[in-house]
Amino acid sequence: DDVPDAAFYEGQELTEGYQYVETRDGTLLAINVTLPGPPEDGPYPTVVEYSGYDPAAPDTLQPLQALANLLGYASVGVNMRGTGCSAGSFLFFEPAQWTDGYDVIETVAAQPWSTGRVGMVGISYPGISQLFVAQTQPPSLAAITPLSVIDDTYRSTLYPGGILNDGFATTWAEGRQRDAEPLGQDWARERVEAGDEVCEANQALRTQNPDLFEFIEDAAFVPEDRTGYMGRLAPSEWVDRIEVPVFLAGAWQDEQTGGHFPTMLDRFTGAPVTRFVLTNGGHTEALAPHVLMEMIELLELYVAERLPEIPESLGDAVGLIGSQIFGSE
Repeated sequence: DDVPDAAFYEGQELTEGYQYVETRDGTLLAINVTLPGPPEDGPYPTVVEYSGYDPAAPDTLQPLQALANLLGYASVGVNMRGTGCSAGSFLFFEPAQWTDGYDVIETVAAQPWSTGRVGMVGISYPGISQLFVAQTQPPSLAAITPLSVIDDTYRSTLYPGGILNDGFATTWAEGRQRDAEPLGQDWARERVEAGDEVCEANQALRTQNPDLFEFIEDAAFVPEDRTGYMGRLAPSEWVDRIEVPVFLAGAWQDEQTGGHFPTMLDRFTGAPVTRFVLTNGGHTEALAPHVLMEMIELLELYVAERLPEIPESLGDAVGLIGSQIFGSE
């Protein structure tokens, strides 16, 4: 309940393109705003993709952001603190990342090119981030669409069956720790080499990043501690705090995040509307065309507040996503 006044968000001006947004503790996060048309033709319903990958990279529009633009949405890609060109240190889904997400949603909603109703999109990392942000209940968050997510970091991905997942889980953690080093991501290095002084200054705290593998090792001895760090990383413990419509999709045989996530589906008791799609298949099955169509319907109804109408050009967009994700043509 301890949040900034609305004036904090209304006082920030975001324009189309690459820039920085300020969070409540002064941290500057890298963001990239893409509009479906001129600002004066707005306001537009808006979606945010939030992760530690490269959603803010100015030359790399994520597939679901591109899809949103095609449907007439403004899209905002945001890099978490401690990643890319964003300031701060990095720790996997620490509470500061939750409240950063709250601040981003409210700042975006305050912009004249936005309708003030903001949804969230993303698969895997940016899908999981939606759960963490939505539990903070940003007033302007209208709906979330998390794809291929986890219900419990310990039980579903890190130590399934009590055994360390030294395949995907530790490899993924190594990648995130490497990305969070000073200029650990190529696009951030390119920004600095091109003269981005803000990005360069934002690398200062990276040497203070906690060691993720210390937490992984410690987690092996406290699997039932739901009040500490690992408990905070278990969405099943708190998804009842989410009070917006939810579309969630995933696969039983997900080789990355695991197939344990359905155990939390009956805990979204605070959401006024839920739609869950479970399929056979792997991690990217949540991007299959029939799943995306249902995701779009929820965004149209609860973010854009209009009857869903699927444009003919959507087939091209779904084909693009297929080629990028599945390697199809």
